[in-house]
Amino acid sequence: MRKISELTDDFHLTQKLEGRAVKYINLCERRLSNWSEYMKSVLGIENIEDVKASHIRSYIGYCQELGREKAITINGNLSTIRVFFKYLIDEEFIDELDDPTRRVKDLREDKRIITTFNDEEVRRILQYTPEATYSNIRDKCIIAFLFDTGIRVSELCGIKNEDIRVDSILIRGKGSKERLVYISKTMRKYMRKYEKAKAKKFDKPHFEEIEDYYFLDQSGWKMHRASINRILRNRCEPVNIRPEVRCSPHDCRHYFAQKQLRNGIDMYSLSRLLGHYDVSMTSKYLRGIEQRDILKIGRKYSPLNEMRL
Repeated sequence: MRKISELTDDFHLTQKLEGRAVKYINLCERRLSNWSEYMKSVLGIENIEDVKASHIRSYIGYCQELGREKAITINGNLSTIRVFFKYLIDEEFIDELDDPTRRVKDLREDKRIITTFNDEEVRRILQYTPEATYSNIRDKCIIAFLFDTGIRVSELCGIKNEDIRVDSILIRGKGSKERLVYISKTMRKYMRKYEKAKAKKFDKPHFEEIEDYYFLDQSGWKMHRASINRILRNRCEPVNIRPEVRCSPHDCRHYFAQKQLRNGIDMYSLSRLLGHYDVSMTSKYLRGIEQRDILKIGRKYSPLNEMRL
């Protein structure tokens, strides 16, 4: 009989050895700790062999009764438990047929319509930002980056100088996965201005050592999530963005995805650009696409349109 606590420790150690992101490891550790504590203190279960599907459902019900977590959060907890049991199967601690999560379904989630920026709002944000200082030039480039590539804010902060290619950028995403995103002509224009301002800013004796990241703060150090959030929020406030748009970097990612879908990109290609490992993760961006946009795309890419019939 194997203790749940011992196996979760093994699981977290394996995640670290595989080079998983610290944030992801901490999330898994917190979720599994809450689950295993419930198994032990409420159900009296300490051994992995004793865990049944009914016990997993009991934990889901417990999370619902607390009333603090939405269905999407509870499903996230369940997803981590599934990943844990898959690890146990791969390591032959249990047999695949003994996986209790196989018979546990996700909770039904509210299909919230994703409201994001429109083209006019994006134009106002970019046009509002003046270019008189290093910070302003950098900030405009950062905002353009978010809108034009759809990358996560953590990925933007992690871009190094060596990751910039002639027409693409190497992105190190979640789970240590790498992908390339393109550089458009418009984006290249913003990048040239920023690189020129960056060279002028840090080509001074008191900046002997600066970090090797593409985007740097005033002291030559790597930019962080909170700074990017603040930059975007400060640019949104003066230009009357609709109140239902949160003005966060992730909303820029939503804008990118919906714009690409309206332009006719296929779901698989979009998932690659966004760094999703599962196309179903990308499909949520369809919720913000109106039916007339879907029909427009369908007409544009009709199989018979280009045939002379």
